[in-house]
Parts: sequence; structure tokens; C-alpha cells
Amino acid sequence: MSLAISSTTALKGVRLSMTRGARGTVASRRVAVRVNAVSADRGSDSKIQVGVRHSMRVTRLRDIVEVSPDLWGPTESSAVPSKKARRGDGLTQATIFKELLLASKHFRLYSQKIHGDGDVYGVRFLMGSPRMEGLDDVFRVTRCVAERDEGLMNLVPDSSGMMVAEIMFPLAMPLDNTIEDLSSLVRAIETQIIEESTVCLMEKGSDDRSVFHGERRLNKYFTGMYARAPDLLHRGTCTSSSPTPGALEASKEMLHRLWEGEESADVVLIDEVRARVEELFCGGNGRAVVHPSGTDAETMPLLQAVLASRALARRVPELDRPVDFRDGAQRGNVISLVACAGEVGSGTTEAAEGRFFSKAVPLGGNRVDMGQELPALHDLAAMESVELVARGGDTDVGRGKADYDAIVEAKAREALASDPAAVVVLHTVAGSKTGLVMPSPAVADTLVAEFGERVVSVLDACQMRHHPNLIPRWLNDQGPILMTSSKFFGGPSFGSAVFFPHRAVETMNDQLGEESPATVAAIAEACASYLTHHDIGDVLPKLHDAMPPGFCNSGVLLRWAAGLHEMETLNDATEANGGIANTEKHVRAWVHAMREEAQKFSPHLEYVPAVDYEGDWQLGGVNTIIAVRLRSGPDEDFFSTADLKKVYALMTADLTEFISPESTMAERRVASQKCLTGQPVDIPGGSVLRTVLGAAQLKDLVSGKQPLDQMIEDDRVLLSKLALIARQYDYLLSHSL
Repeated sequence: MSLAISSTTALKGVRLSMTRGARGTVASRRVAVRVNAVSADRGSDSKIQVGVRHSMRVTRLRDIVEVSPDLWGPTESSAVPSKKARRGDGLTQATIFKELLLASKHFRLYSQKIHGDGDVYGVRFLMGSPRMEGLDDVFRVTRCVAERDEGLMNLVPDSSGMMVAEIMFPLAMPLDNTIEDLSSLVRAIETQIIEESTVCLMEKGSDDRSVFHGERRLNKYFTGMYARAPDLLHRGTCTSSSPTPGALEASKEMLHRLWEGEESADVVLIDEVRARVEELFCGGNGRAVVHPSGTDAETMPLLQAVLASRALARRVPELDRPVDFRDGAQRGNVISLVACAGEVGSGTTEAAEGRFFSKAVPLGGNRVDMGQELPALHDLAAMESVELVARGGDTDVGRGKADYDAIVEAKAREALASDPAAVVVLHTVAGSKTGLVMPSPAVADTLVAEFGERVVSVLDACQMRHHPNLIPRWLNDQGPILMTSSKFFGGPSFGSAVFFPHRAVETMNDQLGEESPATVAAIAEACASYLTHHDIGDVLPKLHDAMPPGFCNSGVLLRWAAGLHEMETLNDATEANGGIANTEKHVRAWVHAMREEAQKFSPHLEYVPAVDYEGDWQLGGVNTIIAVRLRSGPDEDFFSTADLKKVYALMTADLTEFISPESTMAERRVASQKCLTGQPVDIPGGSVLRTVLGAAQLKDLVSGKQPLDQMIEDDRVLLSKLALIARQYDYLLSHSL
């Protein structure tokens, strides 16, 4: 974004006009400038009266740090302004500009420097909105805004050696109305600061999958927090997404509310997110705990199992338990069965047994070791996770193992028989990375009916590619649900929640009440790397009260605001265009058309047949994930996962300059299209890449914004580029791209 300074020739010279952003009017309300007279031509006694707060927030990291404007040096030179400067534009403009900055919450650390013989005045400042987590964030925002508008402002070292932004006055163009035009300038800069601050904060509060690099600030999935580029063909909502422009605006709006509400806003806004997501999905049957990602959301069902097992341990005779549990400690014993292992979120196995699954945690800034135990939790219960791979050999590779239900049930019975206080966390996956639903719901029905509270029956619905009836039904019949705003719905990665049935919430609160304060504090310590007390809210009051005090996870709040925008606008489009039945018709139309298209690019692409499920397990009753294998030629092996990771990266770039010189004009047009697919998945028979239907696409179909034939034409380009890369793979890798 630029400041959009446009100049038009007028009788009085060049007029400065600033494009105001979506929040321009809000920003203007914060600039309380009252002017009696400004122009030196109106007399040397003119005064500028500016309403300025007595202090400004510089940074917030679990506390508020404030600095008084009185500490800011008005000048770095004792030189007396010349008569021309006293009367002319330079001093007047610099003074007005600085006072306008003082009235804004988006600028920091001001100074004024006289240049040359006193005719030029530089105002130096840093930029960064409230809730920045440190000066590094402020420096980042300052650099980004200054570099984008290098013609207007420059980065210069101040007396302490740090780089600050500087604008020189008088400006290059004369001003018709000094106050009005400089106010417009400040609002235009504020618009950029707000965007950069929003992006900066949205990157916070996640794990090492959310490490962003380069000018475009992309992570390893080639997504970030800036609005997705309009020339990007986005078909990767099974992996990761950048926000749509509308979603980013929703995040900015949420951030404004966070600023305006001060500390009380943390409670109000997270509670609002919880209420909105419950209203959209739960049907009155459950409550939500907000989480940074679907992987760390495993902590909540694990906690339910730990509490249930410890409650059993207090009732079961110690001599009936295995020897390792006859120490009087009444430790729990939890076994998590990870279904569709390898086709659910990376790190699920570690998270399901109470271990860190990345080297960075969302809260606290701690660096941890992969697989390291969460603090204190393992003193309360033994934990184990068992990976259960769903797919078999090379035959019938599109489907899971025929005896998978029997395998899962046998493992569950074995675990439950090993200890009368053991509790099994049973995962049923409502759509793996390739769309599998396994094990069948009959397994959960059987085990819950027989073992009751000893089975925590979890639905992994993180892909969110199901009929709306599934979540309220599962909450009514089974147990907790893992969900995300950042897969099908295309919210920025990552945002998640755990839905608990009301009966589970009641039971967990009773069990927390039976535990000692020290035990509740230990549980809170184990959760504190992922959750704030705001995320828990009034769902689990005792745990909420034991969590460390502080602000909410701003990154989660802003990412959820973007995700909710996509959820609610799709819901609105569905209601306005024939309801869910009509939406499902559009889903089926796209899926069937894409399956047909994917089979037209043989031998370089091989479509892997998908599995469709009856009932409410899939939206439209079809798998919205199209999986394909790639190879260079008919007699070549299919590409490995490592190869497909390179293809995934190549798809995001304009390859026009790098494809073979013999390529046709049609191939060059295809090569120029930037595409985002789903990441590779390693399955028997050869790894696959995925292209999928996401909420933004579906909304376009439902609303009529883009007809199906036009959308399929876009998708045909994506498939053509995959085939082109497969054909020219070796040639492309011979270049340094």
C-alpha cells in the first residue's frame, strides 16, 4: 500500500490529497486538533491548540509501559530559526505535524531537528500501534512503512543510533489548507501503520509453523498475514491460507475495538468470539475453548481424560491397578489412540500425550525441545499415544484398511483392560488430509456405550468439510470436537477451538473441584504455554482462575476475527441463496467437474480416487479434496514427498523465465499463473498433492459471483501447471529459481 499522494495542477500550485482507508474516519476522530490560526500570513501571534494526551503507550508485554511527551526533546539543535522559518511553511508544518502525531496512538519517540540554515525542519518518529510486544515490533512497523514511502519519509539514525523515520518540512508541494492537509497526511500514514501493526500482531501467539520471512512475510506454507494477492489462484485451504482482503479488514476492525476498549476488551472480545463460533456450529449443544491451533487443541481432550482417570483412581482399589500405580499417588493413566496417523496435523501424536510438538510455543516466548513433556502434567497421570495408520498397501490406495475398525477397537479394549483407572482418548477423524473418515462412528458408539466415562470420544473435525448437522449431533451423542477456522474456511493460519458437550463441561468442573489447589495450579501451568485465562473463559471457571493473569493472545483473537468473517459470510450467502441444500449442489458440481478434469492430464497426473461418505460426514456428501500424483513421464516413478514439496513451491511462482525455451505460448501463460495447492501427503502407492474447494470459492459459486464453468477454467490452469512442472521438472531444477 502507498500513501497515494496524488497531485493535480491548480491555480494555487500542487494540491496534496491523501487517500483515506476504510478506517480513515475512525482515525480522524482521534486527532483532536483545534486551530485558531495557522498561516504565518495571518499574523505572528497565531497559536495552535492541540488536544494531546499526557502519556502514550509505547509497548505492551504483559504490562503497560508509558513514556511522557515531556521527555521528548523538541529539537536536536539550539540554532535560532531564521525569520523566514518563523514566518514560513517549514516551522509551521513541522509544529503542526508533530502535534498531530502526539494526538495519535500510532506514533512514538518524537524529536525535531533543524537542518541547514534553519529553513528545513525534520520530524523524527517511530511507528507502531498499541499492543506491540516490544521495540523490535515498533522498529519493524517503522521500517515497513518508511520503505514503502521512501519519497515521503526516510529512515535515518538518531542520536542513540537507532533507525527512525523522518519527514522533512516544508513538504515539496505547497498546502492549500495546512491543518487539513497535514491531518490527511497523518491519517494516510496511520492507515499504513494500522495495517502493518495488524499483520505484525496476527503473526504472534503461534508455534514454529508461523515463522515468517522476506518482504512478503511468508511462512513455510507460502502464506502469511497480508491479504492474499489477487493474482494468486488459491486452492490450498486443506493446508494454510493468507486472509482474503475482507477477512483482513475484519481483523483490523477487531484490533480497533481492542485498542478502544483497553483492558476490558480482552475479556469482551474473546467471549464474543466464543459466542459467535458456538452460535454458528454448536446448535446449543456445547461450549468452546479457544486455541491457537488444532494441534495444541489436543490438550483439552487430554485434560478431560486426565481428570476422568484421576477420579477413577480415587475410587478404584490400589491393589487392582498395575504395579507402577501402587504408590499412593492416585495417578491417572491415559492412552490416546491417534487415528489416521500421518494424515492429521503434524505433531498430533506428541500433543496427544502431553508433549511439546514444536520448538516454539504460542505464549511466553519459551524455546522448548520437540517431545519435551508439558510441565507438571505427567506428574498427575501417565500418558501414552498410539499411532494407527489408516491406509494399507499399494492396492485400493484410495481407501483405508478394510479391518481398520477392528484394529482401533482392539487397541482401545487392550488399553482399557490394562488398568481399571485407564481412560482412552479415542479419535474419530471427520476428514483426514485426503478426506478419509476413520474409524467409522460405530467404533465410538460401541466403546462409549460399554465403557462410558472411560472413553473420551473426540471428533477431529479440523478440516471442517462436513455438513452443519455433524457438530451438534456429535456433541449430543459423543464428546469433544477439535475444529479450526484455518482449513476449509480459509482463515489465516492458525485458529482453533475445542467444543465440549455441556455434560462434559459439568463433569470436568466437578472433577476440578475435587482436586487440590496445587493440582489445579499444576494443570494451569501445563496449559499456560498455549492458553490464556481469556481462552478458557467461563467454560472451566476453576482453571480460568488458576491461569496466569495478563492480556489475551492478540494473534489468536485477530486470526479468529478473520476466520469468523469467512464463516459468517458463507453462512449469509447460504441463507440468501436457497439454503444448505443449494450450497451442497454447488459443492457436488465443483467436485464432480474437478474429478473429471484431473483425469485428463495423464500420464503426468494421476487422480487418486476419493472416498465419499453418506450422512453428514461431508458437505454435499462428497470429498472436496482432489488428490493427484505426479511423474515426469509414463514410465517414470511417481514423485516422492521431497519432490512434491519442490513442486508445491514452484506452483507459487511465475515460472515464465525458467521453463524450457521450446515451451509454447500456451505453456508460458500457464507457467505465469501463481497457484497455492495443499501440501504433499505421503500415502501408499506414492505421495499426492491436493487441490481443494474452500469457503471463499464456495461463496463465489453460491452467490453467483463466479459461475462454475469459469471457476473450472481456473482450476484447469492449475492442473495444467502441475502437468507442465512434472514434464519439465528436471529442467526447472537445473535453474537456481
